[in-house]
Amino acid sequence: MTPAISLTDEASSHLNDDLNGRFLRIAFTTGCGGSGYRISYAESPDEGDVIVKIGSIPLALDSMAASKLDGALITFDPEEEGYLLEHENAVTAVWCG
Repeated sequence: MTPAISLTDEASSHLNDDLNGRFLRIAFTTGCGGSGYRISYAESPDEGDVIVKIGSIPLALDSMAASKLDGALITFDPEEEGYLLEHENAVTAVWCG
């Protein structure tokens, strides 16, 4: 199943400027701070990633993110100059550029 993920207009505008042929990759992660999702740029998807295209914006989701993030919204935080993931399953979303 391909998850339905959406972008705010502001996030879409920033991604159009920032991606330069790259993917926005969302991956499930665990660590000493607990579990959550890591948002980063990727030159290409990893093997097994699910590709979702929102308009001209390509997303690469690892299998766990793809199975859990149906209905998610990606926003842009101008104060942090980064992207945030809004979804009930996204307890923590970490932007790493």
